[in-house]
Amino acid sequence: MFRRCAALVLISLVSSGLAACEWLEPPPKLAKAETCFREADYACASHEYVRLARAAPGDNRMAALAAMSLTRVGKHQEALPFYEQAVRAGLATYDLFAPYAESLEATGDLTMAISYNRRALDLVPSLVDVRGNLARELAAAGRKEEALKLLRDFDAQLVERGHPPYFTAQIVTIEQSAPAAPAEPPARTAP
Repeated sequence: MFRRCAALVLISLVSSGLAACEWLEPPPKLAKAETCFREADYACASHEYVRLARAAPGDNRMAALAAMSLTRVGKHQEALPFYEQAVRAGLATYDLFAPYAESLEATGDLTMAISYNRRALDLVPSLVDVRGNLARELAAAGRKEEALKLLRDFDAQLVERGHPPYFTAQIVTIEQSAPAAPAEPPARTAP
């Protein structure tokens, strides 16, 4: 359901900052997609959001919803053009960037996946799932020390505030992993 709030024009209410709100049903075109999503029928939700996004190609919010729902059902390649549209239009939220990174990684673009997970963390630094994904991607890209620092710094902040560390297991896993193959072949020297 959507919530619509409208400021009241009455002088006494406007000066006090009060507003009247009413609950509304979602617009009919979104009702089925949202019902599917609420009921965890993500295949249905992605089908509906994609249908709506294609029917309104200029609706960037709908493109974002289509992209995120496609990622949820593992249709990563199909999701990418919708993400690109939403990002080009200036949509910039952590809950758009994180699944975009997931689809980028799934389609083999580790560099851009790292970039979008960083963007999500820039917006909400406390996202442990995104931080863990980013560290895993960094390690896979041969940037093991950067991955470890990302996790250790976060855990140090937790410990400072009296909480147990969160990433202990992932840190050990990365520390014990074999070094990744270099991203580029070493430069050849002339004989």
